[in-house]
Amino acid sequence: MTLSRISLRSAAESGLAQLAGVTTLSIDTGDLAVIKEYAETGLITDATTNPLFVSQAGLSGDPVYVAFVEDAIEYARAKAKGKDEIVALAMDKLAVNLGVAISKLVSGYISTEVDPRLSFDKDETLRRARRIIALYEEAGVPRERVLIKLAATWEGIAAMAELEKE
Repeated sequence: MTLSRISLRSAAESGLAQLAGVTTLSIDTGDLAVIKEYAETGLITDATTNPLFVSQAGLSGDPVYVAFVEDAIEYARAKAKGKDEIVALAMDKLAVNLGVAISKLVSGYISTEVDPRLSFDKDETLRRARRIIALYEEAGVPRERVLIKLAATWEGIAAMAELEKE
C-alpha cells in the first residue's frame, strides 16, 4: 500500500503540529511563498536565512527578488566606497531585504547569517553583525526580532559574547 501525496502531506502537517506543541519552529528557507504558506498555519513563528538562500533568491528571476537585488546594489553604491566594501554592503543589504520581507510573514525572530568567510575575524564579524542589525532597524524591524548567526569558531564565539552584552 502506498500513501498518496495528500496523505503524506497530512502526516507531515500532523507531525509539524505535534512539534509546534512542544517547541518553537523556525522555517529555514528564503522562499517567501513557502514561508507564507507555513506561517499561515500558525505553527511556524520564526525564520532563518543564509547566504545560499539569499543567492538563490537573487538568481531566481522573480521580480520581487530582483527588486531586492537592485535595491541592495543601489544602496551599497550610494553608501560605500571601494569595490570590496560595496560588494560586502550589498550582500548584507540583500540579506536584510529578504529578512524584512520575511519579518512581515512571521511573528517571531528573523535569523540572518554574517558572511561565513569572516569566521576567524572577530572584529570584522562584529562590525558586520552590528551593520546587519542597523540595516534591519533602518528598515523598521526592531533589533529584538533579529538573531545574528555566527560561525562557532573561537572568534565567532568571542563576537557572540560581545554582541550578547549589547
